[in-house]
Amino acid sequence: MHEAIAQMREEFGRDAVILDTRLTRQRGIRGLFGKKYVEVTAALDTRPANRKAQVQPQADNKVSKGMIKTPNGIGINAASTPSAGHEPSGSMPAQLAWRLYQDALKMDKLSSEKPAEEAAGSNFMESWPKEVTNLQHRLVDNGVERRLASAIVQSVWQEMADDPIDIERLLAKTKERVAAMVRCVPPWDLSDSTPKVAAVIGPTGVGKTTTLAKIAANYSLIAGADVGLITLDTYRIAAAEQLRVYSRIIGIPLRVAAKPEEIEETIQSWSSKDLILIDTAGSSPRDNERLGEMEAVLASIDGIERHLVFSATTSYRDLANMIRRFSEVGFDRLIATKLDETTCHGSLLTAYALARRPFSFLTDGQSVPECIRVAEAEHLSDLILGDA
Repeated sequence: MHEAIAQMREEFGRDAVILDTRLTRQRGIRGLFGKKYVEVTAALDTRPANRKAQVQPQADNKVSKGMIKTPNGIGINAASTPSAGHEPSGSMPAQLAWRLYQDALKMDKLSSEKPAEEAAGSNFMESWPKEVTNLQHRLVDNGVERRLASAIVQSVWQEMADDPIDIERLLAKTKERVAAMVRCVPPWDLSDSTPKVAAVIGPTGVGKTTTLAKIAANYSLIAGADVGLITLDTYRIAAAEQLRVYSRIIGIPLRVAAKPEEIEETIQSWSSKDLILIDTAGSSPRDNERLGEMEAVLASIDGIERHLVFSATTSYRDLANMIRRFSEVGFDRLIATKLDETTCHGSLLTAYALARRPFSFLTDGQSVPECIRVAEAEHLSDLILGDA
């Protein structure tokens, strides 16, 4: 990987922008026996090169510049312009959907006759035509919590009730509504003189370490940022070694820290870096002792950004419990993993409804640095509706 990127830089110069990297094979019998090689897709950027500016979103609310998904990874400096007719994030209709959802939660709390995941918002459904009811069922079947699905569909139907039923328009409006309800954040601005410090937290088995390696590889190898890794996971014997292997492949330093003072010392010694990424030990939401330890350690790090990592395959009850417990630790962003392991992605919207924190990244496989993308509201909406 290093050699391929270096060769591309030598041939096209430092202004070349890497859009995609992939490991592939020369043609053989179904790809067997073919020699492996690294394929790098790049574009020549004629603007003045600035390593840190390559990962800095443009200060313009019409066109945001940063990392977007390419076929197998994250691309840098690719512009993304909102599509025409896109419902603005946090719009009045989106706020109506959230208000209807909150009203449904309050009604269920008062009645407490049905389990949380079975409450149906039937007062809405009684007046819905078949097409609208089917849309609500589609959201629920895709994993959206039932009351939330009812609130979304009701907010859309209130706008369209006086018009002839148009299924395609109803679906398109629902997609816009979902996209407007979900917040996503752009890639990090690494133009500051001080390094950005971010940690991944979450339960065991959701892919925190692999996700951290993907982010590190993309920022270091593709964006050209100066990245350092710290692992706090001293519980698992293989945890530090796994990250050490990734750090060697990527070509970035790794420090193992067991105490807050070791973390502070490392961050101070890396004051010239662009990005410091911290891996934490996975913790069961029921493990009060380990959650308390994690909270104490992270609280000692100034300016740290915490990303809660969760699997898209998590059930509603487990998701609600996990978010409730990790809210006690504190987190700023959401990262959804294992999107490739399920065809129902409604849990993404349910997680956002429970956490009300923006998404930063999505992952959909094990390959590093591939299988990760910056979260975008329209793509999330497609996933939630089952169209991605």
